[in-house]
Amino acid sequence: MIAWPLFVVAALELYVGWALPWWLGWFPIWCGVATFFVAVAYVVQRPVWLGKGRWYRRALAPYLWFSQSVAAAAQRGGLVERQEVVPGLWVGGWPRKGAPGLAQLDLTAELPRRGDAHRYRAIPMLDGATPRREDWEAAVEQALAWRREGFDVLVHCAYGHGRSVAVVVGVLVREGHAPHAAAAAEMVTRIRPRARMSPGQRRFVQTVFPG
Repeated sequence: MIAWPLFVVAALELYVGWALPWWLGWFPIWCGVATFFVAVAYVVQRPVWLGKGRWYRRALAPYLWFSQSVAAAAQRGGLVERQEVVPGLWVGGWPRKGAPGLAQLDLTAELPRRGDAHRYRAIPMLDGATPRREDWEAAVEQALAWRREGFDVLVHCAYGHGRSVAVVVGVLVREGHAPHAAAAAEMVTRIRPRARMSPGQRRFVQTVFPG
């Protein structure tokens, strides 16, 4: 479970902060408190606690800065930003310059919006965690609605490996492109070989679309 490594990191950060003089220790203490709060959000499955678009994101700034830095480094390291699975349906990671001309479904809880899109909606989910059913259903239905309106749709998370794949799997099955979750996931990985849902995400979509 992702929460427990976060609790360990938070404890180490707090330990270091308390061991240092106050004028050095304040920053690791801030980091530890932010990481602890994020770990709790994972335990209780509350992606909105990471503050997508809200003022209190400042309180979690150390964790969010780290998340943004890792995502940006992955892009600089050659991560393919987006790929088209079936005509008009794209899966990918955090867009460098937004999604001009596309309807953008943003599943990140930890990353800010960048650039513009023809349509935009954020439905935050936690990285690597099993999605909450209501969030997943809302994301799938939004993508389907945009496609019925004739928009090309980008479904993205941080890297285009987990959360976005779980939602795209739902779209592919409900539109009839695949008979079940395993077949839909295979369609995605043929186009985006590095896409790998976490065990919890994989079990979730296989429960919804067994086969």
